[in-house]
Amino acid sequence: MKWGTMMIIHTSAARAGQVLAADLFGRTNHPMIRKNTVLTAEHLDILSLFMIKEIEILSDTSDKKQAADPNSQKSQLTPDNPSKMHSHFLTLYKEAVKQYKVLFTNWEAGAPIDALSLRKAIVHVVEKGMDHPGEISNMQQITNRDDYLAYHAVSLAVLSAFIARRLGYPRGECLQIGMAGALCDCGMSRISPAILKKKGPLNPQELKEMKQHSIHGYNLLKKLPAIKEGVLLGVLQHHEREDGSGYPLKVPGSKLHPYSRILAVADVYLAMTSERSYRTKLSPFKVIELMMKDQFGQFDPGIIRVITDGLTIFSAGSKVRLSNGQIGLIVFKEDSYPTRPIVQLHQSEDIISLMERKDLYIEETLYY
Repeated sequence: MKWGTMMIIHTSAARAGQVLAADLFGRTNHPMIRKNTVLTAEHLDILSLFMIKEIEILSDTSDKKQAADPNSQKSQLTPDNPSKMHSHFLTLYKEAVKQYKVLFTNWEAGAPIDALSLRKAIVHVVEKGMDHPGEISNMQQITNRDDYLAYHAVSLAVLSAFIARRLGYPRGECLQIGMAGALCDCGMSRISPAILKKKGPLNPQELKEMKQHSIHGYNLLKKLPAIKEGVLLGVLQHHEREDGSGYPLKVPGSKLHPYSRILAVADVYLAMTSERSYRTKLSPFKVIELMMKDQFGQFDPGIIRVITDGLTIFSAGSKVRLSNGQIGLIVFKEDSYPTRPIVQLHQSEDIISLMERKDLYIEETLYY
């Protein structure tokens, strides 16, 4: 049979590598698996969970299954040895954090910002992270709250570059935005160490001083010839908000540099999904809901959408704890509602849609 011929088969006969000929719908209004997707073992598990009896596939796919859809989930799940790639990424990440800590200590001692040394410290992990979004959730699991500043700086560099890449920025500019992310908190080197190391919430006076860090960062960078205007404004404006409610200058979205709008979303997302000395971290799902609803109008919705699209990749197959304490496995996420996936409960094996259960939400993602 020639490539492209459609045939209906029983799901018991489906195998990884076959290509879906039509969008597949289950208990949702949006396709569970899209047309032209190369089926994987994970897809076959979904077919079984939803008790789908028949599917339409393209016949004779052996030579062209990768050509069917270069953006399919199969393409995203490679390379050949993901565990090796994961280990390599975390090695790069830890080394970048280590080098950042040395640089920051120098800045605290009064040394000028060495942009070239910082770029060398982060470039490899940023390049790897922008192409492999699944690593972004992994890097957050090793964040040390006692060294939060260093981990946050490197994480912000990686996530900002990833967002820029998804928005269509050229690769070189993505690295510039990653640099801006790494430099966002360089002004913290001019804040009192007692404030930086405080274990609890800051009082009003301490908070006022802390909010000066973006101005300090701007002043540290403005005379450096290697720092481009977008990076400089990104550092200054990364705490500004679309509705003008941010700081230090309360600049509205219409006057914000595009880099700062990316950095604002990435910074808040990472801060809320990281554990701090004075509060526990929130799950990515909860954070996205907060940013979309409770903080609506403060962030560029297009950039939040990039984060939510990325969340689908970050959390594929994740084990989660729901707000009622039950443990479950995410089996499917609708594109329109990534924070409200379909979950199979561990104890009862029941499948529930969080879109239909507004009383529940994902409390945390589990990593054991």
